[in-house]
Amino acid sequence: MDDALDIEVLQPEAARAVVVFKGEHDLAQVEALRDRLSALVAANELVVADFSDAEFVDSSIINLLLETKREAEARQSRFRVQMGTECVVYRVFDIAGVLSVLECAPSREEALGP
Repeated sequence: MDDALDIEVLQPEAARAVVVFKGEHDLAQVEALRDRLSALVAANELVVADFSDAEFVDSSIINLLLETKREAEARQSRFRVQMGTECVVYRVFDIAGVLSVLECAPSREEALGP
């Protein structure tokens, strides 16, 4: 668990990483999160950003996720976002119009799937 960023990085399988976001995430964390996500994308075939337990995100985090998606595509790896429709953050993603741009999954099983 990275308490400073309020995330936990899991490696459920080889070449697959899950970043579990908890609590609130905003501009103050973007640079550290960018470094962490970039390193995970470089080292894995699939990276999942799990926002199921997140309580808040701002536009800087959404922008970071879009950047991470582009970076993963450039490296020929995959990047997905996991969040259930009950997640309060889901509404922010919906309003921002990124649900159709980011590859989203409602469960960990689907997020880690093919």
